[in-house]
Amino acid sequence: MKRTYRLDVRLALVVTVMSALTLIVAGTILTLEFARGQFAIEERGLSTQIREWAPSVRSGPDGKVAFIHPPEPSSDIDAPYSGLLTGLRPVYGYTVVDVDGVVLDRSESRAPSGRPGPATADPVLLSGPALDGSGPLLIAELYIPKAGVWFRLARGRADVSALTSTFFAESLAELGWAALTMTLVLIMTAVLIVRVSLHDLRRVAAQAGQITFDPLGHERLVGAAAPAEVQPLILAVNQALDSIEAGAAAQRDFSIHAAHELRTPLSDLKLRLETLPHDVDRHAAMRDLDAMARLIEQLLNIARLDGAAAFALAPLDLSETVAQVLREAAPRLVSAGWSLELDGLETPVEVTGEPTLIALVIRNLLDNVRKHTPAGTRVNVVVSADGAVSFRDTGPGLPRSFPVSGFSRFVRGNEDPRSGSGLGLAICESAMRRMGGDFILEPAARGMGATFRMRFQTPGPTPPS
Repeated sequence: MKRTYRLDVRLALVVTVMSALTLIVAGTILTLEFARGQFAIEERGLSTQIREWAPSVRSGPDGKVAFIHPPEPSSDIDAPYSGLLTGLRPVYGYTVVDVDGVVLDRSESRAPSGRPGPATADPVLLSGPALDGSGPLLIAELYIPKAGVWFRLARGRADVSALTSTFFAESLAELGWAALTMTLVLIMTAVLIVRVSLHDLRRVAAQAGQITFDPLGHERLVGAAAPAEVQPLILAVNQALDSIEAGAAAQRDFSIHAAHELRTPLSDLKLRLETLPHDVDRHAAMRDLDAMARLIEQLLNIARLDGAAAFALAPLDLSETVAQVLREAAPRLVSAGWSLELDGLETPVEVTGEPTLIALVIRNLLDNVRKHTPAGTRVNVVVSADGAVSFRDTGPGLPRSFPVSGFSRFVRGNEDPRSGSGLGLAICESAMRRMGGDFILEPAARGMGATFRMRFQTPGPTPPS
C-alpha cells in the first residue's frame, strides 16, 4: 500500500531543498565570478605594469640590451611585499628576447619562456611556463621599437587560485554562523508560508468532514478562497454530491410511493383473511401479513428519516414524553405476558428532541421485545437526570458479534426471516441521530438480556437578556 504524505510537509521540504540548492549555486557562481574577476584584475594590472616598466628596457654603452630595475620597496617589509622583482617571493619575473627568442636579460625567478609574438604597440597577454619549468605563468609581452626587442613580464597564475580559495575559506569561516542562522530562518519561513497557504484548503477539508447523508441537501463545499489548483476538485465533489442527492431522493420517493401503494391491498387482504375460519393456515397467513405490514411501515419510517426535511426539534420533558408513549404502547405488551418496570419518570428531565421520533424509537424497542423475547420477560425503562433513557430486557440477548452502534439495515440477530426485517435498530439509530443524540447497545454477558441506551442533547444555558 502506497504511503500517504502531508502536503504541507512535502512543500516545506521542497522549498527548503530548493532554497539550499539556490544558496549553493549562488555561492558557486559568486566564487567563479570572483575568480574570473580576479583574473581580469590581474590581467589589467599586468598590462599596466608592463607599460610602466617598458621604458626601463635600454641599450647600454656596450650595446647590450637589458632591463634596468626600478627602485624596490624597503627590504624590511615582510614577504611577499619586500619586492616586486627581487626579495624572498618576487611578484614578477621577466625576460628580454630578440626576434629569434634569444634571451638577452632575465630575472632570477619566474622568467617566462617561449618565442615572442608579433611586434605590436599594445601588450599581448598569454600563458606559458617559466624557463625553469615552473608555472603556469600569466605573461604580457610588449615590443620595444627603440631597442628592437620584446619585453616579457610574468606573474604566477597559481596565486589567483590560492587567493580565490582563501577568499572562499575565510568567507565560510566568518559567515558560517550567519549562514546557519539564515538556513534555520529560511526553513521556519518556508513552513510558515506553506501552512498559511494551505489554511483555506484545510478549511475545505473540515467542511467535507462535516458532510453526512442526513443534511446532504444543505451541505456543499465552499472553497472560494482555496487555491486555484483545488477549485476543479471542489467543483467535482459538489457535482458528485448533487448526483448522490438526486439518486437518494429518487430512491426515497420510490420507497414511499411503493409502501403507500402496498398498504391498501394488504389491508383488503387482511380483512378477507379475518372472515375465514380459524385454522393453522389462516393463523400463518395473518402472521405473514402482519410481518409485511410491519416491513412496509418500517420502510416508510426509513424513507422519512432519510429525507432532507428537518424535524422540528425543541426542548421537552423527556420523562413525560416517555411516559406518554408507554401509556399508549405498553398495554398490548403487558397483556400478552411481558412485565414492565419504570424508573425516573417522576422527575422532569429537559432535553432537545421531537416527540414523534422518541415514540418511534420506543415503539420499535417494544416491538423487538415482543418478537425476540419469550413471554414473561421483564423490561426495565429508566430515565436518567443526564438526559439518557436506558431500555433493558431480561431475554436471551443478542449475539456477541452484533455491533454496539452503527446498526446496518436488514441485519437480523438470527437467521429466521419471519422474526423481523432487520430495520428496527437502524430506525432507532437514525431517529436518535436526527435529534442530535446517540443510540448504542451496551455490552452484556451472553444470555443476560440486552440494554439499549438513548442519549439526548440537553438545552444549553439561556443567554442573559
